[in-house]
Amino acid sequence: MKFNKTLILISAIGLLLSGCFINPSLSAGMKKSSEGDRLFSSGNLDGAVEKWTEALDYKQSANLYEKIITALVLKNDLSEAEEWTQKGLTYFPNNVNLAFNLALMRFYKEDLAGSMDALEAILGINAYYPNAHFLKGLIHEKEGDGASAKKEFIAEVNINPGSRRAWQKLRGFKND
Repeated sequence: MKFNKTLILISAIGLLLSGCFINPSLSAGMKKSSEGDRLFSSGNLDGAVEKWTEALDYKQSANLYEKIITALVLKNDLSEAEEWTQKGLTYFPNNVNLAFNLALMRFYKEDLAGSMDALEAILGINAYYPNAHFLKGLIHEKEGDGASAKKEFIAEVNINPGSRRAWQKLRGFKND
C-alpha cells in the first residue's frame, strides 16, 4: 500500500493547526469571567456575579466560586454566599479556600460549632493555612474561653508571623 506524501503532509499540518486554536466554549467562558472581573472592579457586584455564574456553565473553577462568594460577602448576602460555598465544595471538596469561606460564613452567622468543624477540616488538609487559627481564637473568645483563644492566636503567629490581628489580640492578654 503506497501513501501519498502530500496527503500525509497536509494531514499533519491540519492536526498541528487544529491543536493551536482555543476551544470556542472555553474561550467564551474566559470572556464571561473577564467581563465579571471588569464589572467587579467598577463596583457592579450583581453584574459580576451574573457573569461569573455564566462562566461556570462553560467550566467549573474554584476561582470563580471564590469570586462569587467574595462579591456576595461584600453585598452582605451571607446566606447566598454560604450556598455558593457549599456548591463549590461539591466540585472541589479539598479546596481550603472554599472551606475557609464556609467557616467564615458560619462564624458571621453565629454558627460557632459549624465554623469550628469547618476549621478543623481545613487544618486537617493544610495545618499551616493562614488565619485558620486566628478564626478559631475568635470563636473561643466568643465562647468566653480566653485560654483557648490565646493558644490559637499564638498558633496563628507561629504559622503567620505577619498577622497583625493575631498580634493585636495577644497584646490584649495579660502575661501568664
